[in-house]
Parts: sequence; C-alpha cells; structure tokens
Amino acid sequence: MAKQLPPARFISAEPTIVSSAIDQRSATGSNRQKGLRKGSHYAYEFALEPLSHAEALDWLDLRNEADTVIVDVPQMGLEIGSPGTTRVNGSGQAGTNLAIKGFTPSYAVRKGHAFNHIGSDGVRRIYIASAAVIADGSGNATVPLETMLNWPPLNGDVLEFASVKIEGFASVEKGSFLQDGNGWHSIRFTIEEIG
Repeated sequence: MAKQLPPARFISAEPTIVSSAIDQRSATGSNRQKGLRKGSHYAYEFALEPLSHAEALDWLDLRNEADTVIVDVPQMGLEIGSPGTTRVNGSGQAGTNLAIKGFTPSYAVRKGHAFNHIGSDGVRRIYIASAAVIADGSGNATVPLETMLNWPPLNGDVLEFASVKIEGFASVEKGSFLQDGNGWHSIRFTIEEIG
C-alpha cells in the first residue's frame, strides 16, 4: 500500500527518464538507431530544506522497503491555472500521445508540464508533455508525451494536472537522517516509478 508523505519544502527536484529504449548499431559502428519501447518511466531526485528532528520523523516512510511512497512533485515557476476536470478521452490509446477531455476551454499545456494518470490498477503514473498544446473550445486536446504510455488508459480515467505526485520506491541518500550539531536533518532521496 502506498504511503503518502507530508508536503515538503524543496531545495531541488530533478526529474530523469529511466529509459527502456534500445540502442542498435550497425556492424561497422557507423549507423545508430534508437528503438522506443513501452516501460520508460520517471525518477525524481529530491533535496529537502533542513528539517527539525520532529519533522524528519514524518519522513521515516522513505526507509520502508515493502511499500511505495507518494511525494508531491513541485513545478516551481509554472503557472498551473485552472486546468479543469481532466479525463482520458477514449480507450485503446497507445504510443506517445494521449487524448484528453475536460480541460477548461483554451487551457494551455506547456512543454514540460507534468501530470498524473491514475490507472485502473490504482497506481499513479507521471507523464510529461513533450510539446505545448492548447485545448479546443470543447476542452479537448491531444497531448504529446516524452515517454510511451505505460498502462492502458481507459476512457474516463482520472488525469491530474494541478497537484502532481510521484508514486514509487524510495532510495535514501546515506546520511539523510543524520542529525547535525544544530539539530537539523538534510534529507535527500530518489523516488522511482514502478513503470
């Protein structure tokens, strides 16, 4: 069962793609091709502002080995606005585009805007727009993605643009729960999606 961690004061949050693509080279090494495959997903490396000992205790679920954790993903400097009540628009979608309904008409999705798809398995997955898109007057748009869809979206599945979170397994940097001489903890960790 996923454990929701408390809201955080971040120093930094860096997304990276954990790639499932295949690099292929010719026998002479002169030709290179990249084959995209389903399974590429995200990991975020986080650094929190220093926490008191009492605050750090609220983050002990990062050390849980059995369950995933859920952490808010900051999109600092990105004006989110009012995206609407967004849902998947049609089942059977695959590849690197997602048809979406329920946007506020003329809502602008910026290149690099992260959002969540909450799949039929209950798992929250992150996708990031690879190009800017503006919803039409009916609130529909097809958003191009950096990675291929990892879970088959069903018509009406929930999409969350305003409050994005990452769900996955945590790796905590050594020394994160070390209390310094002034009583502070400097917690750094990575969350990787299950894919």
